[in-house]
Order: sequence, then C-alpha cells, then structure tokens
Amino acid sequence: MQMMSQQQGSPPRSQAPSPGLSDSSSENLASGNVGYFKLFACPYAKRDPEGRRHCSKKAWKSIHRLRQHIYRCHTLPIKCPSCAIDFDSSPTFRDHIQAADDGDHCEAEEPIRGLENLLEKLKPKKDTSDEVSDEEMWRVLYSTLFPNDPKNTIPSPYVEGDQLAHVAVSSHGRSTPSLRSVPLCHTPNSRPGLNSRCVSYQNSEITPAPRRPASIASRGSLFAVANEATSPCPSPQFPTPIYSRPQTARTNNHGFNPQYVREEYYQTRTPDSSEARSLQDERSPSPRGGKLRKERNVKTMEAQVTAFKAWEKPHRTDEHSNPGEYQGVWKYLARCLTFYIPSWLLEKFFKMDDARRRMAFRQKVFFCLLLAAIYTVICYFLIFQPIVSCVIKIDIGMFGTDSQFCEATRWLIYVYMGLGGAFMLLVAICVMRVRYRSRKFEEHDALLVMHMPCYNEDEATLRKTIDSCVDSSYENSRKLLFIVADGKIAVDGRKPSHRILVEDIFQHEEDPEMGIDNEAKSYTSFDLEGVSENKAHCYTGFFRGVRYVLVTKVGRDEEQAHAKPGNRGKRDSQLLVYNFFHYVNYRRLWSPLFEKIEFQMRACLDIDATEAMHMLVVDCDTVLEKTGISYLVHQLQKNHNLIGVCGYTGVNNPFASFVAMTQVFEYWLTHAVLKAVETVFSNVLVLSGCFTIYRLKWPNNRPAVLHPLLLEDYAGSYDKTLHEHNLLSIGEDRYLSTLAIRYFGADCRLQYFSAATCTTTAPDTLSVLLDQRRRWTNSLIHCHFSHLNVLPFEASFWTQLRLLFVIGAELFMVFVLPLALPAGLVLAIVSVLLTDYAWAILLAFCLLPVLICVICNDWKYIPYYVPFFPMVAIFSIVIPLFSMWKQDNVKWGKTRG
Repeated sequence: MQMMSQQQGSPPRSQAPSPGLSDSSSENLASGNVGYFKLFACPYAKRDPEGRRHCSKKAWKSIHRLRQHIYRCHTLPIKCPSCAIDFDSSPTFRDHIQAADDGDHCEAEEPIRGLENLLEKLKPKKDTSDEVSDEEMWRVLYSTLFPNDPKNTIPSPYVEGDQLAHVAVSSHGRSTPSLRSVPLCHTPNSRPGLNSRCVSYQNSEITPAPRRPASIASRGSLFAVANEATSPCPSPQFPTPIYSRPQTARTNNHGFNPQYVREEYYQTRTPDSSEARSLQDERSPSPRGGKLRKERNVKTMEAQVTAFKAWEKPHRTDEHSNPGEYQGVWKYLARCLTFYIPSWLLEKFFKMDDARRRMAFRQKVFFCLLLAAIYTVICYFLIFQPIVSCVIKIDIGMFGTDSQFCEATRWLIYVYMGLGGAFMLLVAICVMRVRYRSRKFEEHDALLVMHMPCYNEDEATLRKTIDSCVDSSYENSRKLLFIVADGKIAVDGRKPSHRILVEDIFQHEEDPEMGIDNEAKSYTSFDLEGVSENKAHCYTGFFRGVRYVLVTKVGRDEEQAHAKPGNRGKRDSQLLVYNFFHYVNYRRLWSPLFEKIEFQMRACLDIDATEAMHMLVVDCDTVLEKTGISYLVHQLQKNHNLIGVCGYTGVNNPFASFVAMTQVFEYWLTHAVLKAVETVFSNVLVLSGCFTIYRLKWPNNRPAVLHPLLLEDYAGSYDKTLHEHNLLSIGEDRYLSTLAIRYFGADCRLQYFSAATCTTTAPDTLSVLLDQRRRWTNSLIHCHFSHLNVLPFEASFWTQLRLLFVIGAELFMVFVLPLALPAGLVLAIVSVLLTDYAWAILLAFCLLPVLICVICNDWKYIPYYVPFFPMVAIFSIVIPLFSMWKQDNVKWGKTRG
C-alpha cells in the first residue's frame, strides 16, 4: 500500500521528547523512593512481565495517565487501515502490511462503530467511591481487566525491583517510548521544489496508533468520557486508523443529529473537582532550570481553566428563542402594515414563489416603514421646526417664534456637543490603552492550524496568502496549513482555483499514484438550504517545510452538471474544519472524509490532529505581517481567558482607485476606535475573517470553539427566517463571534491587538463596495439583535451592562447616524447663526479623527483623511440605508471589481 503524500523541500519530522529524569529524580529512583513519585506500573506488565517488556520499562505518576496508556496500547484493537481487519499480534499485522505492499489487497470490511463497544469490555458492575485511594483504584483497574484472577493474587501497583533502573518517566508524568519507530515515509533524493511520494511502511514493531484518551477508572465515575489532554503511546507507532462512527440509532439520514450531540455533551461537559485537583497535582513544580521553570508557570496558568464556571446544566440557544420560526407578533405586524402588497404581485413580478421569501420581503418593508416613521419625527423636531422658528422666524408648525422652543434647541445643541465630546474623550482613552500595549512576545510550540477558505481566486492571490503564512516567524514544524476549496468554480478564461492549488502550487500532478482524480469522500455539509451531503478530495504533503492539508469540495455525482458543483459557501468550509477537529478530539460527527483526513495526517504528515490547540482563520486575499501570528499565539498562551484574538487589517491596494484610497483611513478608524472601545469595555463583537486566531480547546481538552452546542448553532441545520439568513448566509465571521460570546462571555474574552497586522485587498469600485458593506451592515444589525435576544449565559450584570453599552453605540451609528449626521450639520449651521464661536467647535469635531491619529502616533494615515472626508456621507448615510432595504438579499453579490 502506497501513501498519497507530497513533499517540497525537506519535510520536518516531529520528534517525540526523549525520556529522561532530572538528577534528583534519578537519585530517588536509584534509592527506590517509589512513594515520592507514586510510580504506578502497567497491570499487563505486572501480570505478564516477559510478554509485556515494553510496558515494564515505563511508569506513571497518576492513575489518569495509566488509564490513557491502557486505552491506547491495550484496549484498541490492531486494525489494518486499508481493509479494516483486526489482528491478534503485531507480527501478524506486519506480515499483512508487507503482503499488501507487494500487491495483495483485500476487500474492506465495516469499520468499528464507536468507542462504546470498547469501553463496555472494561466497565465494572458498580462505580468507585469518590473517596477511594489511588492504590485501590489501581486494584479495581486490575480486577476489571482480569476478572478471572483471584483477588488475593493482585500484585503491588508500584514499579518494584530491577524495573526501577530501567523505568522511563516523562516530565509530566506521562509514559514515553523507549524505542523510536522507523519513519513512515521514505523520501527519495529529489531536487528541492519537486514533489516526492511515500513508498512503504517499515517498522520494527507495529502497534495501534495513539488515540484520544477515554476514562477507564476515575474518581466519581470510572467510565465517563473525560475531556482530558492526550499523550503519546509508549511504543513505536504505526498510524492505524481506528475509526468510530456514531451509532446508527442516533443519526439521521445525513449522519448528523443535534440531539445526539447534546446528550454526549452533557456527559463530557467538564472534569469534576477531584479530577481538577489531580490535574493540578500532576503539574506540581519540579527542580528544573530557568526555562523549564517558566514552562511550569505556564502550566499553573493552564490549571486555572478548571476554575471557569461549571454550569449546573448546559445552556442552549433554543431555550430562549425558536430557530427557524418567525415570531408571531412580527408576522402579524408585517402582514397588517403590508396588506396593500398582494401576494400575486410578489409571485408574478418578483418571482417569489416561496411563502417564506414573501414573508421576508414583508418584514423588510415593515422594518423600513418603522424606521421611516422614526426618521420623520426626528427630522421635524431637529431640522424643519428649528429652521422655521429660530432662523427664518416664521410662525409655522407646532411652535411659534415667541415660544421657548428656540431656547430648548440651543440647549439641545450644547447637550449634543457635550455628549459627543465626552464620548470622544472616552474613545481617546480606549485608543491609547489598546495602542500602547506591550509589543513583546515569545515564540511558542503549540500546534497552529492555518485555515484558508478559497472560492474563485487566481494563482497570484493564492500564492501571496500561502507564502505569507509559510514565511511567518512561527515555527514551521508547528504549523499546519489547512486549505478548503469551495467547489469547482471557474471564471471564463481562467483556471479553477482547486486545480490551481492541486496542480500549480502543490504540484500533485507529478504523483502518478495520486493524481487529481482520487476517490472523493462524503461528509455532511451545511449550506443555504440546510443539511446535505457533499463530497471532497483530500491531499496532504509538505510545502516549503510546512505540512498542509488541501480539501477540494467537488459535489455529488448528480450535481456535476450544475454551474457550481460542490459549492456550499464559506460557512460550510469553516464547519468542515471545526467539525473535523471536533471529531478527532471527541469522536463525534464522523464522516468518511474526516476518517481519510485523519489517517493521511498520521501516515503521511506524521502528526496527531489532537495536538492542535489554536486555529488561524485567514482570507485568501490577505497578506500577514511576519510576526503577527507569533504575537497573537503568545497572547492566547499567556491569557487562558481569551477564546479568540484578531489583529489590525490594512489596505494593500490604496492606489488602485479613488474608492480604494478612501478606505485606507476608514479601515484604520474602524480598528483604532471601534475595536479599541469593544476591547476595553466588553468583547470584540466580530473577529474578522481576514486575520483571527481562535482557541480550539483548552489544555485540559475542554472544548472552546469546538463546543458542540456552539457548532450546532453555527451549522443552522433548520429552515431559516430572514433574520437567520442574515446571520448564517452573509455574516459568518460575525455570527461565530456572537456565539463565542454567548457561550463563553461570562468568563472569557475576545480581544483586538493592534501589534499584529495584515493587509487585504479593498474593493476598488463603488458597486463592489456597496455589496461588501451591505453584507457587513446587515450582519451587524442582526447579530446585535441576536445579542439582545440571548445575552451571554450566566454572565454577571456588569458584564451584560458593558456589552449593552457597546451594542447600543454601534446600533446608534447604523440607525441614527444616517439621520443624525445631516441633522447635526443643520444644527451646526443654525448654531453658527445663533451662537458665537460655534464654527470653531464645528471645525474641532471635523478634525477629531486627525487628533486620534496623532494620539496613536500613526502619522502616515493623516493624508488619507483628505479623500475619506467627502466619502463620509457614503459610509454613514448611503450604505446603511441601502443595506436596510436589501435585507432580504442574502446573496454575496460582487466580491471583486
């Protein structure tokens, strides 16, 4: 069996830490001070020392680590990755692999279905008491594994005798391999830049691949599947995939069942307090040098994750709202206020054959009518009446010239300016706090997934983004490039993006065994219509020393004649990656595609997907600054209350057109002011898809963005209303941030760091700009209403109040600013006529953005304020009003000029 892998340059090989002990540790072992380390032996080695020699050379400082070893190396069967046949021993498995490598292949059988049947073999009759000791837990474990052995023959749980001279204990109490396996992929000599493929497997001893740990015996519950960290298997590895599918009784026709996710999450929500204490005990200090002492401090901070709130029951969005259903009051009001629009008119002239589309149109009209009524009232009292009564001096309207209305208007002007000045002072404080943060960072070795969704980009754009990710200062061996091509899309006269990636950039056409027509695997996709099945190819290899996984969505056989086969949208591309890492960590949401990706990552890339801790999300027209990734990862590693971070996004084509030039200052103002206020007061309400890093899970394996209920909400596998289409179809990035705040806002934060920078391509025509901002504005409106509908679960009153302040300020800018800006201009003109020195105040307000530039020491952006100033009316008036009228348009529209 030959593996399908590509290499460019010299691929890095992940090296397992060599086993070893500190000097003091060695002395304690030599003196037989077992109690100090609580070195537990493997029950299999105790029962059969000669037959389990590889286990007799290791020891574990905790029952938890010992359970992981037993599960991986003794519970999981040895199974062939090609034909799914179980083997009783490693030699027979090795003979089978060699025979298959010579050309003998066998038909595939049904893979094992779930981990439950494996755990049933070890399940005892009763649970262990909460107060049981570690020694008793070891004995219970032994009697569970070997129920036929008499209880009086159970040996001592500790490593004894000559084993102490050969035992190997890792720095964290985990068993470490005493032998190194032969590399899985043989790379023939080749010129740099060309691809080469894996030839065969050669191992001295073949054992099952390391899997995610499952609790076998624990305090409180011996067999609850725990969210705990993974560790390497203590023997030479062969990447045999032991795949577990969800039980058929719990899945629907598409392989996805939200109820199954909820039931499983209730069982795996968080470790209990005793396990949390044991986790902290395992990370107790040891006599090390300065660098390791620093690592010890980091692990102490990791242990603080267990202090996060453990809810009495997991909260759900549908406890507060009914997804997929219109609110009764809104349906009634929309029908009443749009009674003059007959349905036959919408069907005949607007081609709205679907009743839900017609209801969406009526709701949009109702919303715009309500907004128009509010605007009319404000215009009358703040524009028309002041001009007539106070400037022209004509007795028209509700107030005469001799009333107190003019005096009230004058005081209203003072209050308006005072509130504006106070808010700007507050903004200046927030800007300085964010702008002048420390820019120092340290490099870390946490595995980072770099996810890049692409659609119909050209080769230059794709290469530019991929090169910026590969050339970043973060360690190459700890980066995994994960690219998802969304369908077989081709613009006339241009090569499709998926073929550019496969053939031109990663050069897979040079591999005859793989080619570009390997078998596509199915997975559950989520698009505009709901849940469906899709198929995709998977390619793996090395690109300039960085591992990559390329997934190209190609669609089912019956959709190959469509215009966009395989296309499901950006949200589906993101969910594909999130669901894959949820699968490898928690063994849910199985699909053949995920099975194949995991196997190729182990076999061809020599990497365990469960090691991934963070995920970078980057658009395919973004260029990252060299140290930006390292800086954001440093913030996540330093502060475990952060669930997501983003950096500053600038414009890399300012001179493409006047429209592009006007966006330079607007991009800077949005980040420097809006995200600064959000960071200081509450959470960043949108982590941009241009440059964001999410935390996948915490060090104790508790899910972060991989939270099953969060992914269920983000999938949106139900019929959608106008509101939900604006959330899921055009506002993916903002809605994911909304869900992260909803589920983790009580304890965790989403923050912006200006020191990490990138640049992106801005729209260079007005039509493309309007389509882009229509998506952004409508997603902002509906995500903010979603926040108001469901505030962060179990958040304090102060946390909710700060969030409401930020939401109110942003909704004011969207709804009130289109009217407040011209009204403010009129009041300013009136004040110039009625008040001395008002022109100076007006000029100061116009130059406030320039003052913020000076405060931030960003002098290079000041010249771009000149083209931005005349476009303020477009950004603040035209775009919001255009977006609100286009709420029922959930298409992306134009993305490039």
